[in-house]
Amino acid sequence: MLSPADRQTAGVLLVSCLSLTLLYYPANRHWMLDWLQQWWPALGLSFRQQVAHNPDTDLYRVAYWALASIVSYCLLPLLAIRLIDRRPLSDFGLAWPDRATLKADLKLFPLFYAVMLPLVWWASGQPGFLKIYPFFRLSSGESMWPHWLLWELLYFAQFAALEFFFRGYMVHGLKPRLGVSAIFVMVLPYCMIHFEKPLLESLAAIIAGVALGALSYRYRSIWLGIALHCSVALTMDLMALWRKGLL
Repeated sequence: MLSPADRQTAGVLLVSCLSLTLLYYPANRHWMLDWLQQWWPALGLSFRQQVAHNPDTDLYRVAYWALASIVSYCLLPLLAIRLIDRRPLSDFGLAWPDRATLKADLKLFPLFYAVMLPLVWWASGQPGFLKIYPFFRLSSGESMWPHWLLWELLYFAQFAALEFFFRGYMVHGLKPRLGVSAIFVMVLPYCMIHFEKPLLESLAAIIAGVALGALSYRYRSIWLGIALHCSVALTMDLMALWRKGLL
């Protein structure tokens, strides 16, 4: 018989596998387009014209990716927490920071951001970086506003969902059985979701994953990770736009 801690660990790992499967398949617009064209041709045609290959705007493509990613990261873990584990979300890093945690966050945020800033500046001049970022690409004649603002809000929400999944659900769900090793188990799939990015970003994901996982483990909060992820992502997009002469 499995102990309660073993059952929880098995559940978290299985739910994580299913969530990452959703991220890799339905959240991929090419897979979704093929599936819809096979099983629902009329909707597949509309999806192709509006989302997958819309010549007028890239907003719907990136919005689909962001929303599908949020669902992939959050749906099954939230259902498992509320219906199976029956534990409060605060146990998984979503508690509002107490005074001590907030003070730590306010000290650590500028330190972590200052470390990342020169790396982002250097990366923003690399061809591989500029080929990928920003995800949302303006079409010919398309105005940056308000589409750019809508995209960044969706982008931030996707990072909040990502932090909940990796640094919240995985770290705190595995912690009762694995202790601090939960951080390194989490880093494995976190690194792997970056494999389609430039090599430097995949390597940086290992370091960032361990650091943010350790902070969440120590302070039982993912909010610093969300703030850092959103700030760095916004900086990356702005630098990429500047390098391309769009700012």
